[in-house]
Amino acid sequence: MAIVQESQYSAWRFALLYVLVQIWGWNLPQWPTNDWYFNPFAWQLLVVLGAWWAMGGRERSRLRLTSRTATSLASIYLVFGLVVALSWSIEPLQAVIPPLLAKLIYPIDKSDLDPLRLLHFLAIAVLVARFVPLNWTGLTTSVLRGAIRCGENSLEIYCLGVLLSLGGRMALVQFSSGVTMQIAVSVGGVMVMIAAATLLTWVRIASRQQPRLL
Repeated sequence: MAIVQESQYSAWRFALLYVLVQIWGWNLPQWPTNDWYFNPFAWQLLVVLGAWWAMGGRERSRLRLTSRTATSLASIYLVFGLVVALSWSIEPLQAVIPPLLAKLIYPIDKSDLDPLRLLHFLAIAVLVARFVPLNWTGLTTSVLRGAIRCGENSLEIYCLGVLLSLGGRMALVQFSSGVTMQIAVSVGGVMVMIAAATLLTWVRIASRQQPRLL
């Protein structure tokens, strides 16, 4: 019970920090100039929310977050986000977004985790919590098991993804930028990340099973 309460207090503290970041623009300095591209004061909120959900938030808030009202609002917001995203490339949809609303939306700040981005993540989380049961057998399939492994080793996979994106960009520039090459680079990068995450998980499990020397 104490762990659950502490995780809840941490979530509130980081939520307050996130609000202050949006107001005052707090960030960490990057050498030699500029600030961190992914502001940890803002993006850390996602990690804390995930920890809160896993450490007791699921049991305490599942009924409220998966209610008909919550799921309806989440669905409406995701449809709205889809229309906004499609309006970038489909000209008729641009008329659906009023100029005043577009002025309020843009620019969508990625560095400080714009509230619109945070709401998009939370809307997806609400729908997943509502429609994906905890004991869903699909989570044991090879594809989703690979995604889970990547999530369990998120920091390492993120760092690997940075290197893979650079390598993929170089391959597209040096050889070909056609659709076939883009698909091959994307699929190859995903497979490499899944293999690396599986290996990291195996190493972690093996290290726990080894007897400790006194």
